[in-house]
Amino acid sequence: MVRSRAEYLINRLISNTLSEKELDELLEGLGKDEVLNEYSPILERYFNELIEEEKPTYNPEWRINRAGEMTSAKPLSPARRFQKFYTDYRRMAAFVALLFSLGTAYYFVSSNQINRLQTLLESAQGNQSKTGIITKEEIAPRGIRRNVQLSDGSLVKLNSDTKMSFPHTFNGQKRTVSLQGEAFFNVERDESKPFIISLEGVTIKVLGTSFNVKNYTDEQAVEVTVRSGRVSVSLESDSSESIILEKNQKLIFNKNTDTFNIIDVNAEQESSWINGSLQFNKTPLRTVENTLEKWYNVDIIIKDESLYKASLTGTHLNESLVSMLESITYAIDAQYEIKGRTVTIGN
Repeated sequence: MVRSRAEYLINRLISNTLSEKELDELLEGLGKDEVLNEYSPILERYFNELIEEEKPTYNPEWRINRAGEMTSAKPLSPARRFQKFYTDYRRMAAFVALLFSLGTAYYFVSSNQINRLQTLLESAQGNQSKTGIITKEEIAPRGIRRNVQLSDGSLVKLNSDTKMSFPHTFNGQKRTVSLQGEAFFNVERDESKPFIISLEGVTIKVLGTSFNVKNYTDEQAVEVTVRSGRVSVSLESDSSESIILEKNQKLIFNKNTDTFNIIDVNAEQESSWINGSLQFNKTPLRTVENTLEKWYNVDIIIKDESLYKASLTGTHLNESLVSMLESITYAIDAQYEIKGRTVTIGN
């Protein structure tokens, strides 16, 4: 009987005869859904053999629940059991242990290969930290905005070019997430478990409120704008008491100088992007340029540096890129050209 490529690779791995090129092929396959469908029956067989070794008897109608206990259940299909295998970190860990227990360890003696396997396995359904907390990551690429609901019921809207990491479940005494980019938070109130956002140089703490956070790595400022309730902000550069922001207040923290200021704003307008609206109020052209690049997933080239002296004011609701460029170039007396994803603006 002719073996499939998947079976060939896995058997070569188990028999310690896998070449470096074949190892690369196997590891890349573990990160692709379509290839996993071929690997699943073979991988499951080895996984079940490991379970059988740990138990005096094996009932195919038993399975391990998330608490690590054996429970009686109807047999699951191979595809479904494989899915459950990869969504439970214990089973991922068991698979890693299986590979090493079957004599394949010498293939992974280099830290680079170990890290590659670890990354591929973790990417299946989140990561698990040393504390046992499974973390997830949501990404909104340029040109895309995304809604995320956290396990506590809190709602988060991610703006374009944004990444947020958070626990799969908030089990501890606090709810902590990290953010790169911009997001609007509507936090479910829980006075016994504060909600904390970790940023570069800034920590935000709330019990339950709505607010906007802007923290792009390519911008020098971190901005926190409160739409309802109160927000506590702590600065790493300042050991004094936390700063309390009220509704319609905005904190701007300069990452380069470690300084900040607080201004009064219309918080609804500040977070209007969540409704598809871009609003500029005497906004420098360079800032407008950065915003449009993220919003429309384009690269903008300003040919005439003198144009950066301009600032723009206006509201644009769900407008196309062409419509937006027509308005901007009219206001600054310039012309534009679009080639693919590149926009050139000049006189």
